[in-house]
Amino acid sequence: MVEIIEGVDPVWLLLVDGWDQALSAAKKSRETRTAYRKAATSFVNWLTSLPEPPDDWTPPRSAADRRAARRKAADAGAERMPVYRPAEAADIDRAHIERFLIAFATERTPRCPEGRSDSTVNQAFRSLQQWFLWMIEDDEIDTSPMERMTPPKIGERMRPLLETEQLELLVGVCKGRDFRSRRDEAIIRTFVDSGGRRAEVAGLRLEHVDQTRKRLTVIGKGDKERYIAVGGKTMLAINRYLRVRGRHKRAHKTDALWLAERGLDMTPSGIYQVVRRRGVEAGVPVHPHMFRHALAHAWLDAGGGEQTLADHMGWTSTEMVRLYGAAGRSRRAQNEHERLGLGERI
Repeated sequence: MVEIIEGVDPVWLLLVDGWDQALSAAKKSRETRTAYRKAATSFVNWLTSLPEPPDDWTPPRSAADRRAARRKAADAGAERMPVYRPAEAADIDRAHIERFLIAFATERTPRCPEGRSDSTVNQAFRSLQQWFLWMIEDDEIDTSPMERMTPPKIGERMRPLLETEQLELLVGVCKGRDFRSRRDEAIIRTFVDSGGRRAEVAGLRLEHVDQTRKRLTVIGKGDKERYIAVGGKTMLAINRYLRVRGRHKRAHKTDALWLAERGLDMTPSGIYQVVRRRGVEAGVPVHPHMFRHALAHAWLDAGGGEQTLADHMGWTSTEMVRLYGAAGRSRRAQNEHERLGLGERI
């Protein structure tokens, strides 16, 4: 998690915290709040790194002011408009946003040695959009500096798909009769079979498991409840886990489905660590969201409908089917090309 650096004016921290409180009151998911806060905090930290404005500097608040500032900079021989540290949110203009996005995209970090991806920059842009809209609603500013800005385009890249053999390896390293093995197999199979979001799987409670109908009840984005169907093997794995869970020291003190070996309810972060750890053991680079892409491809490849896939995944439109199905689109096209055998006609 990105933290506010030293030297930041406390007013910015109040604005970030106030927005987070509003998001919490609106029942936004933890993942959404984390992403939003990360973008706002990164932006505030970057603003703090800017130079203080000169004594005669007046922040441009109108188009005429901006034109005059550009003319002044040009007359002074500057290559571009100067950007100074804003004293308050109303002082932020489009140039601040644009310069930040460039710096954010090109910053090299241990996790992003080549700079951040298009999708990460796009997410930061949309997060800041929402922050400024909240500030308007909260009477902090009158207009958003991003009002006429368009989000950065996301280049389409081939995402790695989990192969059936890799999924078998992941399940295989979980074989065993102990608590951890039974739990981890149930978690892996639930991800593979349901394509559920990490927060949805982590948030499962005992009453959410319907073994008779072989379905799970999850709370998705927007606090929307839906059923997710799973197969017999997945439900059997959950049943085996529930049997060893019943002997856990906290079995009767919590209704959380997934328990850590030390007795705590598992968090989304804990679920993530289980998947990554089992991936290392199986030699399969994996994180929970990859199961979602894998299920979307398998569903479409097997001839499943787009609307039913959207309903299963908790999407409000089939547009997300196109995005999540993109990883396997070329493979499905190749499979169909081989089936049609068009090149064999001559």
